[in-house]
Amino acid sequence: MDRSRRPSLRLAGIVTMILVSAGIGVSHAAAAGEPVSEQVDVTSGAHAALDALERWESEGDTAAYLTYLDNRDAVAAVVARTLGLDPVEMVDAWAVADLDGQTAVLAALGQLGVTYRRYASAPGEAFDCSGLTRYAWSQADVELERSSRNQFAAATEVSHDDAHAGDLVWYPGHVMLYLGVGDAIVHSPTRGRTVEYMVLSDRRASWVRFADPTP
Repeated sequence: MDRSRRPSLRLAGIVTMILVSAGIGVSHAAAAGEPVSEQVDVTSGAHAALDALERWESEGDTAAYLTYLDNRDAVAAVVARTLGLDPVEMVDAWAVADLDGQTAVLAALGQLGVTYRRYASAPGEAFDCSGLTRYAWSQADVELERSSRNQFAAATEVSHDDAHAGDLVWYPGHVMLYLGVGDAIVHSPTRGRTVEYMVLSDRRASWVRFADPTP
């Protein structure tokens, strides 16, 4: 499936090739199968990655781009390990996703621990399920509808095999963001809980549908 990408993702690939051809290593240890500290805090790592990405996009700072890669990959590896998944597989899944999707996933993970509240979409304060997905995608300058049903209806449905990190994962009444591997998602689940990431149960996974929200 031909998935459109932000121009900056294509530029990122060009920058990477230039650095490698010039003999400047792109250091993302998790992608190389090297150990990444389990002490990496997912939320702070996600914020650090997004801050570096913003610097690279606004200033063209190559060092900021490398910092983005390192933080993105470290977060992906820790998330995978926490869920009992293959860190290298998750690092690779995030790396091949559209930059919009990478941004959305990191934005959502940057809100871990924020409480669920119906009709809320307030970073650092409260989210309902569609409030979180709407906020996360807004960080990639993609505007989503407000309700879970409308978000899914406005997106392009894809198969599980074609889904990328950041795509919507939906069943009637609830919407989540895909983490790119297996049935791993990040979401704001329900009253009394907070933004979290998890692997869906086999029964729940059999209900869900996937959709690409990019225009």
